[in-house]
Amino acid sequence: MKKRYLICMAVLLICLLAAVVLYKKWDRLFPEDKWEITQYGPRDINSSFYTIYNPSRGLILIDGGWKEDAQYVRDIINLHGGKVDVWIISHAHQDHVGAFNEIYPDPQGIKIGKVYTVDMASPQECLDVAPWDSVDAYREFLDLKVKNLEYVSAGDELELFDLKFTIYNAYDDSVAVLSRDYLNDGSMMFEVEGKETSFLFCSDVGVAMSEYLLGKWGEDLAADYLQMGHHGYGGLEDDFYQKVNPRISFFDAPDWLVRDTTGRYDTPEHVRLMEGMGSEVRSFCSAPNGIVLE
Repeated sequence: MKKRYLICMAVLLICLLAAVVLYKKWDRLFPEDKWEITQYGPRDINSSFYTIYNPSRGLILIDGGWKEDAQYVRDIINLHGGKVDVWIISHAHQDHVGAFNEIYPDPQGIKIGKVYTVDMASPQECLDVAPWDSVDAYREFLDLKVKNLEYVSAGDELELFDLKFTIYNAYDDSVAVLSRDYLNDGSMMFEVEGKETSFLFCSDVGVAMSEYLLGKWGEDLAADYLQMGHHGYGGLEDDFYQKVNPRISFFDAPDWLVRDTTGRYDTPEHVRLMEGMGSEVRSFCSAPNGIVLE
């Protein structure tokens, strides 16, 4: 029995060493002009957590999910070197900002660089138009008084490393006029462009903004990869997604939501829409899911 145990431990050690070697080799060989974008789905619930990573350039983190996901997010950050060069908070709902709210005041050795988010209406204004909403995580975020924070607006263009970020939506007067759901419809919609391909992140922007954004940005919305609005349920109009026409569509949702059989959610309809367009659908069913942005 002892001999078998020692053999098992030796095999496990060899596997761990092999994994480390392969990871370090990947770091050395990964092209400097390409970035790996990864979607994570740590639990059986909708959330938003992506990394954009190049080992020789840096780490960009998008959202992070619920506060319950904080340790998972810490582990991913440490796997990528322990430093977040840029942290993008699309908006302050608990399934997007919760982990950040836990990590920022207690980094445990993790270094956090620049933080970008939207200059949202106040928590009370959000509740005034949507009394059913939750603003607890938003209030917690404001209480952090993040020192390295910068707000973005629609139309802004950011150069982060060699990537171009174009902001298509953020809370402003247009959202205030069109929406009765400020936190979702005022969240950050942005496109990340490499030299040849691009990824459009829709965050939780919903149907109220579809026609406006289509009219304002039109062909600019086309992208190779797409994060579906509001996890793939509710979200944006069909003609918006048809304008984007992505090769791969990412649903930030678990299997029970993607394949809902209760009729409560329209996620399966959006899955059929995207597949009918020839777009490959990815979700938490197969997460982590990665693509290389060229």
